[in-house]
Amino acid sequence: MAPLFVPIASAAPLDMLRARLLMYPCKVTESRRPCGSAEARSGSVLSVLGGVAACVSLTFSGAVDAAVFQDLFHNPWGTERGEMPTQIGHPWQHAPKDLPLARIPQAVTAVPRFTSLWSLTQYALAHNPQSRQAYANLQAAAAGLGVADAAYLPTLSLQSTAARSEANTTAGFSIPVQNSDSTNLTFSYILLEFGARRAARDQALAQIYLNGFDYNVALQNVALTVTKAYYSLIGEEALVRAYERTAAEDRASLDAAQIKRRAGMATVADVLQAQSALAQARANLISAQAQVRSDRGVLAESCGLAPTADILVPPLQTRVRPPKLGLDLRRLMRQALRDNPSVRAAAAKVLDSQATVRADRAAGMPTLSFQASGGKRFQNGLLPSENWSLGVSLRVPLFNGFQDSYRISEARALERSSQASLDNEAATIRSTVYQDVQQLQGSRTAAQAARLAVTSARASLAAVQAQYKVGLATMIDVLTAQATLTTAEQTEIQDLTTSYTDLANLADALGYIALPQKLDTGEDLEREVQP
Repeated sequence: MAPLFVPIASAAPLDMLRARLLMYPCKVTESRRPCGSAEARSGSVLSVLGGVAACVSLTFSGAVDAAVFQDLFHNPWGTERGEMPTQIGHPWQHAPKDLPLARIPQAVTAVPRFTSLWSLTQYALAHNPQSRQAYANLQAAAAGLGVADAAYLPTLSLQSTAARSEANTTAGFSIPVQNSDSTNLTFSYILLEFGARRAARDQALAQIYLNGFDYNVALQNVALTVTKAYYSLIGEEALVRAYERTAAEDRASLDAAQIKRRAGMATVADVLQAQSALAQARANLISAQAQVRSDRGVLAESCGLAPTADILVPPLQTRVRPPKLGLDLRRLMRQALRDNPSVRAAAAKVLDSQATVRADRAAGMPTLSFQASGGKRFQNGLLPSENWSLGVSLRVPLFNGFQDSYRISEARALERSSQASLDNEAATIRSTVYQDVQQLQGSRTAAQAARLAVTSARASLAAVQAQYKVGLATMIDVLTAQATLTTAEQTEIQDLTTSYTDLANLADALGYIALPQKLDTGEDLEREVQP
């Protein structure tokens, strides 16, 4: 007897299997024995097994043929040609023609003159790309709330189908051509869904909160960047003026040394020392001027202008006292926890995760909806037939492989994670406020001390220069006094700009978008930094 199963790898497996199955008289209808006999039952079993064998063989051989076909044509469209580098390590150089271009700020001929840091910051907030990006995200979130609210309204849809059909029977008769046109109008409304729509709306509302606070964070980042760039620029401009005074003093010292040398009252060493000091002062001046141009470009870029824009800002007032802060530290921390947008954005994430938990719970609950439909059908010029229906639909999820349970567990874990993130953000802000207050107090005290050092160094230089004219001091004494004055001025400018920058960092941690207007004048800030 030939074997029943055919090897999968043999040629023409389906034909061979069909031929061998026909060799067995296993059909019950062809058996002369009673249906209840053992022989008849054996024939039935063999018939079933034969069918299974045919299906298995066909499936396996089809899988083998498909695998061979896929190996021969693994990439029929040639997607790697022109899309992939020739080999690993070479850059990808594909340049899509439809790739959008960035909007680069154009160089303007008339840059607005800013009278204060406040006006400069307001201009930057309106023109910086970060502001536009965050604002667009907030608009998208607001549209998402509209999508969630739309779920409370019914849906109405119209469907129209036109068809032309013709068929032939196996006996050779042709059925006449049929032209049909049917139009249906369907109305649907969800009656009961156990909180799914409310949870979706809460999620959309939480996204508005989140994007709104992120928008404020973006404004804070723009304002802080502009503030730091502003004080860096005016600080460098103050250094330029200090180096110009130093160069002028060194020029005067060189002239005095040359006059005394011609009179026989000084040596060539005095002249050489004065020339070296003047060269060093000019080098410092050139370096500071280059830094001013660089800082002006950074400030222009932060305002949404081209780096080449010539922004004019008021100079740094070194004689104005640095800002003073007289509020209680704990009060500042409470204000930061209440008003800082980063903390509030973290709180909005908690609301979003809570709404997600409710939405996942409602996904496993029944849904009851009402449906109504009506329409007409036209066929081959006959009178139209009408149809309509009214009813309610109940959907009850029974089992989906425990997906709902796992989704709820995932949502609850994310809720705990968002709460922990909120606690961590609050701790970070509290620490930031504490550090900013300490740094502000330190830089303010240092700026006051540096102011006294400048006054003393300037008086000392004047005294040494007078002594040098009458021969009671050497050129080294003059140059040393001049270097001491330059160092003191550098320290004063650095400490003063640092105190303003520290105040900007503190205002950012407290939730302010830009500094209050009176900060530019150096007035007492105790009334300005208020909740």
